[in-house]
Amino acid sequence: MEFSDRLSNLRQLLGQSARQPVEDERLLQLYWNRAELKKELSRLQDERHKLIEQLNKHEATFARNSEQLLQLEEFLGNPETGPHGLVYFQLRALWRASSAKVARFAQQLQQQQADREQRRQVLEFDRARRQQLADFDRRIAAARSRAGMLEAQLKLQETKLEKMRGFWNYARRRRLAEEIAAEREQWDLAATEVTDLSDDRIALEEKAPPALQGISVDGRRIVNTAVIAYAQQLVVAMSAGGLAVLAKETITKRVFDMKYGTREDCSRLMTLLREALAIVKNEKDDLSGLKERTDALRAVAAYRSDADTVPLTDSIGTLPVPVAPVSGLETGNKAGVNVLVDDYWDLYQALLQ
Repeated sequence: MEFSDRLSNLRQLLGQSARQPVEDERLLQLYWNRAELKKELSRLQDERHKLIEQLNKHEATFARNSEQLLQLEEFLGNPETGPHGLVYFQLRALWRASSAKVARFAQQLQQQQADREQRRQVLEFDRARRQQLADFDRRIAAARSRAGMLEAQLKLQETKLEKMRGFWNYARRRRLAEEIAAEREQWDLAATEVTDLSDDRIALEEKAPPALQGISVDGRRIVNTAVIAYAQQLVVAMSAGGLAVLAKETITKRVFDMKYGTREDCSRLMTLLREALAIVKNEKDDLSGLKERTDALRAVAAYRSDADTVPLTDSIGTLPVPVAPVSGLETGNKAGVNVLVDDYWDLYQALLQ
């Protein structure tokens, strides 16, 4: 074989060995890309299954709601059952309006109590700060007096040192110079103490009162008892027509299961409901008697522990069961109305825990 042929074969072998790592790297990159694509495909398939499940749930909910809406249309469109549906939904509207009224009342009391406790906290902070500032003033005055005395002594010693002349006073000058150095160190410490105390006093004077971390247990009890008394007062305000009890029933019973007597009975109930809704939606609350009811409630309210803020249900008492204006609608709760036990007007959502 010619030398040129051998050289050509050698060059081919060298070229193949040089290209081999590059091809391996490309194959490895393709493998990783394929693995990433498979992972992404799996994720998309899982997401597709979840979306299909959500779509099926929405379709089932839509079908169920459509069926209920059709039943409701037939119920309201029937002259025999329609008036009962109107009373039912007006009672639900009365419940929602009363719940919103209790919630607003609770929020107002909560804000008032928070403002009251914040003002009390600021007053206590200012009183403590005034005492601390007076203490700083006394300490600063004492430190300044000591620094002034040391400064005066230092000047006398320095004057005395200047008057000592002659080699025979060398030893005395040396001792006096050491004394002056020690006194200057003490004066530096006293002057530094004055500066530090003054800086601390300025920082204390500029310190802002701390923010209220939360209403106290006693404050939350004050708010809660007032809200409970307010819920009781709303029940009493609607006791003449028994509307509170009837409105409570709409929370647990369906419209199709409720009957409110004859058409004349339904008309009479809707007249009472119109008057009750006007009272509830009136922005000017009639709070007459609320303070007396709240004070009486606080006098008997008992709590499970010192940290609890909601009274025990048995301790708040019960209200007389109102007489329903329609025969046959008397409530089964003959023992009376307990606004906490029955959670009237969604009371627990308004109370501070």
